[in-house]
Amino acid sequence: MNVAKLIADLAANPTPHNRYQIAQLVGFTVNELIQPQTDWVSLIADVKNIGFGERASFKLKEDGLRAFIQAKGATTARSKIAHKQVDLGTTAVSIRPMINFLELKTGRVQMSDLIADATVKMENAMIGYFQAVLRSAVTSWTPPFYATGAGLVKTTLNPMIRHWQRTGGAALVGDIEVTAKIAEMTGFTASTATQQYAPSIIEEYNRSGLIGTYLGSKVVTIVNPFQEDGLTPLIDTRYLYILPTATDVSMRPLKVVFEGDVVATEDTHIDDLTYEMRLDRFFGAGVVLGKNPTIGVYEDLSV
Repeated sequence: MNVAKLIADLAANPTPHNRYQIAQLVGFTVNELIQPQTDWVSLIADVKNIGFGERASFKLKEDGLRAFIQAKGATTARSKIAHKQVDLGTTAVSIRPMINFLELKTGRVQMSDLIADATVKMENAMIGYFQAVLRSAVTSWTPPFYATGAGLVKTTLNPMIRHWQRTGGAALVGDIEVTAKIAEMTGFTASTATQQYAPSIIEEYNRSGLIGTYLGSKVVTIVNPFQEDGLTPLIDTRYLYILPTATDVSMRPLKVVFEGDVVATEDTHIDDLTYEMRLDRFFGAGVVLGKNPTIGVYEDLSV
């Protein structure tokens, strides 16, 4: 479907019904195109999609069972399986593009540019919100769930990694600013005089600037596009996330919910002949914990 052509055909005869249809087409297209520019959300968060008016409920298992050593045949104390259910509300991200009515009618407005810009700006705003929610929560945690250091400090970071490896494995996830420093922790140096490592490791480092594994944990560098200024990364570059690979996605503490699709409304102003659209996306985020966080976060204060 050529959305730009459909919009141009409708704009050529901008009746109230056609202007409404233009807004709905833009809203539909933005909704279809909103795909994360980064894989950070899918790697870090537990995501739910719900319909309009619904509530997102997240259920966490708590430690309610107890085991007892006792004589054979004795009556044991009772314990129960305990769960905690948390409902997560939603908020809205909105954008209001405005164009001249005559430019709309004559097709001088590039609607494809408007759709692309709206998609990126709404997505970036939501990701910024998700990061702020997680950041405000983790700073109150203690090791092995959260720690800081000037650079990657082995004596601090290694015990955090070991903690999660005991659960069945771990992955180290972050921006290249921190994942590139992991190679230095191994003692690796790109010396031209001596060969300190196997050729395969040297080739891997020369090819990617990274090592693929550290202390048995896979190193994953996130996709981190720039914001509108073309200089500032979208995802905070200070954080290295230690993710337990054997834990179900539903146990991730950062919960993200999307309610319905993009809502589009429109209006034409008689005073200045401007055609305005409003696009809204309802979403929410929160940190939900059981007994302990199920993620480790290391903050590099030198970044």
